Amino acid sequence: MSQENVELYCRTIDAWTRGDQQAWLEDVTAEWEFRSSGLFPGLQPVYRGPEGARKLWTDMRGRWVEFAVQIERVEDLGDTLVALITFVAKGRDGIRVERRWAHVVTYGQGVPTVTENHGSWAEALKAVGLE
Repeated sequence: MSQENVELYCRTIDAWTRGDQQAWLEDVTAEWEFRSSGLFPGLQPVYRGPEGARKLWTDMRGRWVEFAVQIERVEDLGDTLVALITFVAKGRDGIRVERRWAHVVTYGQGVPTVTENHGSWAEALKAVGLE
């Protein structure tokens, strides 16, 4: 199942980057939870289920005129994966931002159940007991 989780994660990030909210929401269930890292001002600490996912979309994407997430590295841990990603965006004021951070995503029955954000690769690895 783990390779399927990696493929699902990559499709999800691709949908987010393309701005395809419908495709991004396809695998969001009522049980899904997104936990913010605290790096981006104005985000709630936790978003839950499809309604929370739509709110996250608006809260995060609404600030930028350009927005992309690039996957740098993915570690497959079975029902969990750790991904090092780079956020690249351009604000409405023209300022460009590039920031690395990491996701720890837990899967259950083929869908993501928790997406946890971390400010660094080291933090993410520590969260899954690999540091």
